[in-house]
Amino acid sequence: MKRVMAAVLAGVMAFSLTACGGGAAKDAGSGEAAEGKGEKTYKVALMADGAGFGSQSFNDVALEGLEKAKADFGIELTTLEVKEVADFANSLRSLAQQGCDLIITPSSTIKDAVTEVAAEYPDTFFGLLDVQVEGVQNVVSSSYREHEAAFLLGALGGYLTKTNKIGFIGGVSGVIQDRFQYGYMAGAWYSNQDVKVTSSYTGSFSDVGKGKEIATMMFSDGCDYVAPSAGACNLGVFQASKEAGADKWSFGAANGQFNQMPDKIVASQVKRVDNVAYSMVEKMVNGTLKGEKSEYGLKDGGVDLMYSTEDAMKDIVPQDIKDKVEEIKKQIVDGTIKVPATQDDYNAYVK
Repeated sequence: MKRVMAAVLAGVMAFSLTACGGGAAKDAGSGEAAEGKGEKTYKVALMADGAGFGSQSFNDVALEGLEKAKADFGIELTTLEVKEVADFANSLRSLAQQGCDLIITPSSTIKDAVTEVAAEYPDTFFGLLDVQVEGVQNVVSSSYREHEAAFLLGALGGYLTKTNKIGFIGGVSGVIQDRFQYGYMAGAWYSNQDVKVTSSYTGSFSDVGKGKEIATMMFSDGCDYVAPSAGACNLGVFQASKEAGADKWSFGAANGQFNQMPDKIVASQVKRVDNVAYSMVEKMVNGTLKGEKSEYGLKDGGVDLMYSTEDAMKDIVPQDIKDKVEEIKKQIVDGTIKVPATQDDYNAYVK
C-alpha cells in the first residue's frame, strides 16, 4: 500500500426567540466594559439550528466564546433557536430589524438563508462559523480542517482497539461530515492497517435515540471505540457506551463533552468555534470586521485532539501512544502527512 504522507415576521413560528430588542426581548444584557464610557454597546445574536443549546454541540461552544466576548467587550448577547429550515430566513430578518449589529450562526445548514438575508441588510454583519461564503461583503465566514483532528482521533482508535473494530457516527451527510469520516478512517488505517472502521449516519443532528441505536449496534458488533460527530446525537452514543459495559468506549467532539459521560469518553476531536466567534466580536468592536473567509486547522489551533483528564481515564491511553499521536500531529502540521478530506482522497490514500 502507498501511504500519502502527507441559522420573524409576525405569526406563529416553530422556534424559541430571545430577541435583540423590543418589548418581548429577553437578553443577557451587557457587561461592564461599555458602561459609563459613552461607547457604543454592540448587539450580537447567536442563532442555532435544531440541535439547539444545552447538548454541548458546536452551538454551545460558540456560546462560550460569545459569553467571554460579552464579559470583555460589554456586548448585548442574545440567543435564538430555530427548529425548522423554512424559518431560518425570517428569523434572521427579525434579528436584523431589531438592531443586531452581528448575527452569528454555528450551523452550515443556515448558509443559504444568511446569504439571502445579508443582501437585504448590508449594514448588519453575519457570521458563519462552520462554512465559507464568498463575495458577500457583510458575511464573515469560517471553515475548518476537521479531517486533521479526525485523523488524530482515528489514529488513536487504531492504536487503542483490542478488537480491531472501531466506529464512526455522523449526522447529516455532507462536505463537513466527509472530512470527519474520511479523516478518521485514514488515521485509523495509518496506525493500524488491520483495523475495520464501521461508519453510519443518523440523518439528524438532534435525534439522541438514533445515535444510541446505531452505537449500540456497533458495540454489539465488536467495536470497542466509537467516534460520533452528530451534534446532540452524540449524547445517545455516550449512553450506549455506558450500557455496553466494560471495555466499550466513546470519543467526543465539539468542546470535548467529557462531563457528559466522564467515565466513558476517552478523547475528543475539538473545533474551536468559540475562538472564532470571539474574534468576530473583537474585530467588530475594534472596527476591523469585514466580509472575508478563513480556514483553521491544527497549525493555528482551530481544531485539535483533547484527552480526558478524569483520574479514572488516565490509564486508558498510555503515554507512549500519546507520544505517537503527538508525532503524527507534528507531521500533519509540517505537511509531511497529507490528510484526506473526501472519499476519493481516502481511496487514493490507502492504495
